[in-house]
Amino acid sequence: MQKNHVDILSILEEHGAFIHGHFRLTSGRHSGLYIQAGSVMGHPHIAQKVAAAMAEKFNKTVDAVLAPSAETAVIAQEVARERGVRSMFAEKTAAGILVLKRNFIIKPGERVLIVDDVAVSGKKILQAAALVRQYGGKVIGVAVIVDRSSGDLGLTVPLRPLLSYPLKEYEEHECPLCESKIPLTDKGVQ
Repeated sequence: MQKNHVDILSILEEHGAFIHGHFRLTSGRHSGLYIQAGSVMGHPHIAQKVAAAMAEKFNKTVDAVLAPSAETAVIAQEVARERGVRSMFAEKTAAGILVLKRNFIIKPGERVLIVDDVAVSGKKILQAAALVRQYGGKVIGVAVIVDRSSGDLGLTVPLRPLLSYPLKEYEEHECPLCESKIPLTDKGVQ
């Protein structure tokens, strides 16, 4: 594969992916910055460049690409196009269980690359990996646009981001943004 040099930080900045404010994250912790990496997916020529860079992160053979949610299906599809394989996305049931619908299936022994926009706690990615194993597939790795986690995500396969960008997070009772009376928003929280 030809090396694809993408300045992901500039792309994300140019397309408004860095949102400043006072956010309550899904973990319940607070942050002054939210990264909406999926915002670049509305620009197909950029999504194609980002996907090519993500696809190059793995040299192993891949049979399918899985997005852990419908929201990240676009980038997963673009990575699958780059690798010449099929793409699918998982969905949550009302009970919060990740499943495959829409005739998506993982065949036993298939090698699956999980593709997501932002790695935070790893919870969604771990659920996707469990889903692959439930079907008898093998996860070969996880490609993300941004790894904004601050530590171990509990993965047993490689996580390869285009950008590592850990965020400062605070418990509510020690949040300087709360102390400064900056209004709290849940914008963008998944």
